[in-house]
Amino acid sequence: MSSGKKFICIVLDILLLSIVVPTAWDYYNLVKSNYKMSSSSQFLYIGEYVPAYLFWGNVVLALVLILALVITIFYPRTYIDITLSTQSGKLTLKRSTIEGLVREKVIENNYLKFPRIHVVLYKNRIEIYVKGEIIPRVEVTKKAQLLEQEIVDYLKVFFGLEQPLKIKVKVNAIEKKANSKHSLVV
Repeated sequence: MSSGKKFICIVLDILLLSIVVPTAWDYYNLVKSNYKMSSSSQFLYIGEYVPAYLFWGNVVLALVLILALVITIFYPRTYIDITLSTQSGKLTLKRSTIEGLVREKVIENNYLKFPRIHVVLYKNRIEIYVKGEIIPRVEVTKKAQLLEQEIVDYLKVFFGLEQPLKIKVKVNAIEKKANSKHSLVV
């Protein structure tokens, strides 16, 4: 999420919270004192329950807005801006671009079947998680370390990264368990 969208969402969330929280407080006082002077208490059968309903509804809405605020603040970026030193320009990379390049590199090495790649972008850091079913007869630890280093080198060379950028690659090899069915002999 871009910083502009994040800022707008945070401001709108705070504005809604500034309306909902005082309203919940007013209805809390109304429910606590059991004061029946409101116009909503004049309804037949449901009049006494309306203030409690509005209080709990505002409390739930306030909790949802607070949760949305926390999620918005900590929502990860979907792109990363890299300043290129040679052309004095800026390169914007989307998460899907990096996932595609890493997927091609993993398929090219042919160590993992059905690779699943997840990329998390931060301001000056890229974290890449690769999971997949390991191919039998492959030295797992050596090949995983080699694959990690190849991915880091490939990304730096492909995008022309010369600035200090932390690229963390974690390869998890999942070995598919044999699906052996034992028959019982009677």
